[in-house]
Amino acid sequence: MSNFISPEAVVMLLAAVLLDTIGFLFLFLSFLGVGIPLSFIPDLIGLIFIGGWMFLRSGARQKRIGKRLGLAFLGEIIPFFGDIAPCWTLAVFFELKNN
Repeated sequence: MSNFISPEAVVMLLAAVLLDTIGFLFLFLSFLGVGIPLSFIPDLIGLIFIGGWMFLRSGARQKRIGKRLGLAFLGEIIPFFGDIAPCWTLAVFFELKNN
């Protein structure tokens, strides 16, 4: 439980929730025809920010981190599914849980 209340965990969980919330808002913009191209922006930010954090703290476990990050990014780039699914939040949650 202490993994989830450290300053690092709080910042990363908030960042992941923010990125997933922005993606969800782009779902509504998709109905206007502008959300799908814009939804890749938070996906790339998540890949760089959350992916970088995961690789920096992974050490020798980079193969497992690569799979988790790859699945999260794959889920995020699928149109509509990535806007609904909290892939970044789940990736951060499981990264914190497994350490």
